[in-house]
Amino acid sequence: MKVLHLITSITMGGAQDNTLLTLEKHNSSYEVHLASNPNGFWQERAQKAADVFHPLPNLVNPLSPLQDIATLIEIVRLLQQEKFDLLHTHSSKAGILGRWAGKIVGIPVVHTIHGFPFHDFMPKWKRQFYINIERSARSFTDFFITVSELNRQEAAKLNILNLDNSQTVYSGIDFAKLDRPSNLQHTRHTLKIPEAWQTISIVGRLDEQKAPNFLIDAFAKVLENHPNTLLLLVGDGKLLNSLKSQVQQLGIADKVRFLGSREDVPEILKVSDVFALSSLWEGLGRAMTEAMLIGKPVVVPNIYGIPEIVHHNETGLLFPAKNIEQLAQHLNYLLQHPEERERLGNNARQLTRQLFDANLMVQQIEAIYDRVLADIKKKR
Repeated sequence: MKVLHLITSITMGGAQDNTLLTLEKHNSSYEVHLASNPNGFWQERAQKAADVFHPLPNLVNPLSPLQDIATLIEIVRLLQQEKFDLLHTHSSKAGILGRWAGKIVGIPVVHTIHGFPFHDFMPKWKRQFYINIERSARSFTDFFITVSELNRQEAAKLNILNLDNSQTVYSGIDFAKLDRPSNLQHTRHTLKIPEAWQTISIVGRLDEQKAPNFLIDAFAKVLENHPNTLLLLVGDGKLLNSLKSQVQQLGIADKVRFLGSREDVPEILKVSDVFALSSLWEGLGRAMTEAMLIGKPVVVPNIYGIPEIVHHNETGLLFPAKNIEQLAQHLNYLLQHPEERERLGNNARQLTRQLFDANLMVQQIEAIYDRVLADIKKKR
């Protein structure tokens, strides 16, 4: 089978990791191509994972009418030239343009919703605009994959997908990467974590979606009770400079580490006492899932797919998005109670190890491909 995976970017992120891991673990009988904007942290990984990599330099975020039209033309030409058996689109921009191109060419399309491009904190007109765009591509999609069942049900309510041609496939993670031997003392030394200090970590893009500014505000409150604590921020993004200004203004710059994008995320999670997120919207939260797989307690917002696996006071602690006070309270509680960190972390590990195996994810995706192609063959 000849398959093209199409994603907007290959920057470090959950959707990108999911897509690249799928490419890396596809059945050897597959001829797997990848098309994306060629610039990003995982450029080398993307080129190794795909049998053929097709750069789409005009595929960018956010909306850019001239570049979007150019990209649509490029995708149509690519589909016509390569004659793929199936197109698998990922993320919102690539998902829309790819599905429109698939309709023009007449190729079966599977689309994965890694997260919604809209959220409750944007203006209502803008939210509805994005919902309408997603609806426009629904009839061009042979099958939908969501990374959580809550997302699938929400998408169905919004008429973005139909339940009868959709399925939840949890975003698999490579356990071998998480379980590799680690010298945690070396990691602490490299990160300059003082002896006996506690650490809170966040992994993700430094942007409006992840909203790390709320976590920084909460962390400033945590330091009032736990001064010997560090906050580790892993990731890059356009908010970097404003976040650095924020910690300076709060007078906590010596307690916050901006670590950038890194390949040693599992090691950083292992030396962390608590993992936290302050996102405004998420599909599910891949870095959060990795922390849970490692057995770390998580403090995360009660949004979208997150409560599907973070059950409050069982596998983690939840708080309302933007609620800095409750986020700080949960962090204080876990720093104060190591036995609770251990209990929640163990429960989280037990649950997620059953659901997020990468090999199972790829098997489920390939079964969907077979089903889509078989259904189309029956109709002919």
